[in-house]
Amino acid sequence: MGMPDYPPYTYIQDGSYHGFGYEAFVSIMADLQQDFKIVAEPNYGRAVKDMQNQVVDGLFLASENEERNKVAEFSAAVTYTGWSWVWLKQRSDLKPDSAEFKQNAIVSAQLNSNPYLWLMKQHYKVAGAPNNIRMLFTLLNSRRVDAILLPGLTAKAVIQQEKLDPALYSIQLEIQRPFGIYISKAYIARNPDIMPKLNQAILRYHQRQKMPAPAPSH
Repeated sequence: MGMPDYPPYTYIQDGSYHGFGYEAFVSIMADLQQDFKIVAEPNYGRAVKDMQNQVVDGLFLASENEERNKVAEFSAAVTYTGWSWVWLKQRSDLKPDSAEFKQNAIVSAQLNSNPYLWLMKQHYKVAGAPNNIRMLFTLLNSRRVDAILLPGLTAKAVIQQEKLDPALYSIQLEIQRPFGIYISKAYIARNPDIMPKLNQAILRYHQRQKMPAPAPSH
């Protein structure tokens, strides 16, 4: 399974896997009693290419798009991701929900990520899309773009990891999308019952999350 570098959902720190997307995936696989091997991917573009070339059997966590649906099936939502605009707070002239912003602002997102594909489809002025999610802040801080689009939680995680000052940035939610697990059609052809089983395991995962914590024993 391909796991993109996408904090706080999935990331590597000190040589080990972290993130609540990773923890959710491990919990779901344990419920399924399904063995797995993780392939760390630098970004979504590479993860999708590896899935197309059958280097990996799927990827997590991801949002849905047409390109991915050609080679894989999308699971029930494990969680939701909120794509958010991030811009320098001193740029008080920027209003991401205005028509003027869409027409004139130079924006960026991680190359081949779903926010990037969405921006292109919506006809925003997209420039300098980097492969590395962290490079988006380099573009923004150097004023090569006016704003960047990525999940708000990812923006906050990168700001923290890169030791940037959160007071410098404005963050505004644009759209919420389901975040789930993709399994390749090649793998499904060999294991035709995997998707119903996976979706049932995701349902049970949500039920476990809502259960009250057990009372402490004395």
